[in-house]
Amino acid sequence: MRKPRARFWIAVGGLLLLYLGSFLFSYDRLWVRDDPRLMADVARLAPANVQEIREVHSVEEVAAALAEARANGWKVSISGSRHSQGGHTYIDNALVLDMRGLNRVLDIDVASQVIHVESGARWKEIQEAIAPHGLAVKVMQSSYVFTVGGTMSANAHGRDLDKTSVVEVVRSFRLMTADGQIHNVSREDNPDLFKLVIGGYGMFGVILDVYLDVTSDEVYEQRSTLMDYRDFPEHFANHVKGDPSVGMMLVRPSFARETFLRELVVTTWSATDRTLPDIHKLTGEEHVLRDKLIFGMSRRFRWERDLRWWLQQRLESGIDETRIVARNNAMRPPLAPLELLDYYSNEDTDIIQEYYIPIGNFVPFIDRFRDIILERDLNVISFTIRYVKANDETYLPYAPTEDCFAIIHMSNVGLSEAEQAATEAATQALVDAATDNDGTYYLTYQLYPTRAQLTDAYPNVEYVFEQKRKYDPTEMFMSMFYDKYGHSR
Repeated sequence: MRKPRARFWIAVGGLLLLYLGSFLFSYDRLWVRDDPRLMADVARLAPANVQEIREVHSVEEVAAALAEARANGWKVSISGSRHSQGGHTYIDNALVLDMRGLNRVLDIDVASQVIHVESGARWKEIQEAIAPHGLAVKVMQSSYVFTVGGTMSANAHGRDLDKTSVVEVVRSFRLMTADGQIHNVSREDNPDLFKLVIGGYGMFGVILDVYLDVTSDEVYEQRSTLMDYRDFPEHFANHVKGDPSVGMMLVRPSFARETFLRELVVTTWSATDRTLPDIHKLTGEEHVLRDKLIFGMSRRFRWERDLRWWLQQRLESGIDETRIVARNNAMRPPLAPLELLDYYSNEDTDIIQEYYIPIGNFVPFIDRFRDIILERDLNVISFTIRYVKANDETYLPYAPTEDCFAIIHMSNVGLSEAEQAATEAATQALVDAATDNDGTYYLTYQLYPTRAQLTDAYPNVEYVFEQKRKYDPTEMFMSMFYDKYGHSR
């Protein structure tokens, strides 16, 4: 009797391990056939059969690719790390330029704190190059896998409170337009292109290289505070923006059931004279399997989100602790983890949406935001809030006149036609909530918003599309984003 019973429990244990393994490893990937012409971004919502994905390593290779496209009448798309989620980097039958091979750090001016890099360089590579010189990135996204060119094309923002959007740290760049010409672009030289290309999603040409402001790799005290969302605007004014020692901030709203979007963990990094051995040594991913299991289970089980929220406060944020960290590492794993987010399923995917709300409208927006998410039963698995200063240096500014809070949410959504229709409707309701509160939404993500919603949030968009056709009269540079909203037919 013992052997059958032992076999039974071994089988049960094996099945349990396989089940738990499904939260760590994407079994569906085992059945995916590699197709070199099939391209998708990280959300996988709209794959396309492209002409070719061509990695370029030099300006000459970019020029040759554009000349070939002109001769053959091909469309051209420009891709970096492919983390935009609205088909901004590809379209059917396009020649896709993979810019990640054009990734050299060309010069580091330590005294002026300026770097010269090629546009395919990832922030990880930049940090590795500048950290030995005591320098750190000023503005970048939370993850270091994105390319400089992609960051500029989306005018991405980060955790810094002084310079919040990447346009603020761009001194100049070189752009190759559809005719193969190279233009020097800055606030003084070709200023119209400066405002069009940054935040222009690859519509105007290929960014070749760029001069960027960086800063010192300061040492910070990291502290986290738990508070009610209604207290956050005043806390921000008095204890974050009002404290000159605070260099960076990141806010994590609750995704747990009882405190959903009502409780916030506000994390700040304040300059300090304290230090630790090897404080400037660059850090990497930690506890990947543990965090991936916890995060993966929270996609499926609401009770697990309660546990994850509790663990996030204690393990990630360190409530009521003071941690010492250098600036570069505050924007790297484990404080900006990435591997735990890796996910693939034939049934669903993770998407991100983002809304920019003037600080004075934060509380009423959050109340409506919460209601819509709960009414529409969106499977939200993560929230983040950052501060974004008003800036109108681009023609598609997301915070043109007022300082805003950027409110980001990640949801797990189904891939079926019915589930996508429901997600699209929910997103359109959220976009309306943002614009009703004098805010905008981020163009980097899904193409769920309507043409009217785009125009409402970005009144300059018609001018941008007109200028696109001026600089690119054959509309060679093409993407799903431009095809949906701006393509002349």
